[in-house]
Amino acid sequence: MSTVASLDDALQDLSEAAGRRLVVLDWSMAVVAYSIHEAEADRFRLSVLLAGSGRWNPPASTVREYVYEVLPQVGRCLVIPLTDHRRRVGYLLSAVDDDPLDDDQLRRLLQASSGLGVLLSLRLLYDEHDRSRVRDLLIRVIGPDLGQRRAAAEALIAERHVGVASQYAAVAIAGDPRPGRSPDSSALAVWTTLDFVSRSSTASVVGSTLDDGTGVLIFPRPVVTDRLSRILGDAELGDVRAGIGPVVGRLEDVHQSMTLARRALRATWLAPADHGRANTWDDTGADGVLALLPVEQITVEDLPRSVRKVLAADLSDEIMSTLHAYLDCGGDAQRTAHILNIHRSTLYYRLGRVRSVLDRDLGDGRLRFELHLGLRLHDMRKGLEIN
Repeated sequence: MSTVASLDDALQDLSEAAGRRLVVLDWSMAVVAYSIHEAEADRFRLSVLLAGSGRWNPPASTVREYVYEVLPQVGRCLVIPLTDHRRRVGYLLSAVDDDPLDDDQLRRLLQASSGLGVLLSLRLLYDEHDRSRVRDLLIRVIGPDLGQRRAAAEALIAERHVGVASQYAAVAIAGDPRPGRSPDSSALAVWTTLDFVSRSSTASVVGSTLDDGTGVLIFPRPVVTDRLSRILGDAELGDVRAGIGPVVGRLEDVHQSMTLARRALRATWLAPADHGRANTWDDTGADGVLALLPVEQITVEDLPRSVRKVLAADLSDEIMSTLHAYLDCGGDAQRTAHILNIHRSTLYYRLGRVRSVLDRDLGDGRLRFELHLGLRLHDMRKGLEIN
């Protein structure tokens, strides 16, 4: 039992010897290993533990050799702290509500806990090494140097961090970029996505965070936008969003997908009301192009004169929303009235207020383009301000 992989074997051996269903959690209360859970009730409790992996509160007191804790939907559990002779590295857990613990079982578990602690420490050490290795390879595979990209792509596949595929797609993840917002949870979002994939399939997805805090995931297939949106919608992650790049044929070319994933992510934050929690590059449309601009630095004085006049007129929200809808509909009055559910005479009255400000015909395509683009940039700039 001197290898990292033997943690699972040691836990199963102990489970059979003690006649208990066992789970090992690390110091963050994330599930690391578990024995076979055959009974339906045991499988249900295990599913609850896996669903809450990394989110359970640690025991209130672990000074003693063991404690009993009541976990929601799991019930009363024996919790034994695991150490590697230097520090606490995790916990051994066994549910006891339906299967009371006798003295011999408790003695066996306590005696085995020190060995499990060492094996868990080794597992965590290797896991940390793997995470560091993956991060280094990801930085290089999306970097500017072609030679490093090729070498990193080969290593990611050879070391089985990601599988061989004909399509690869990158995902960029970040929290609200505005100053004063909640702490960024990109790393947690990456971990949550990887954990979901590992628990629900045999797919090989790789991910980490970059120096600027952006989370990055590489999928060996197109990304299912709705599924990623559901994963990132977890309340624990706060307000976090993702940009999804287009697929490329080779892993060494995934930097191209990452570049567009970053743009899609920025576009999503520039206009959050118009984009989902996860947004593909293709779906960002013109917003993806606008994301290249230093929107934060654009002032009202930088906008076309027509836009400045509309903004200076301080028109009502009702009239401005009508103008936005009219521009979105390409100047189609009938469609605009239908979308807004108003009579066409009401529409013409509101648009007349805009015409009186501009003293120009809204039928002019160039004018509509100026207004559409300028108002979009203005709204994006405002969206980046601190509320």
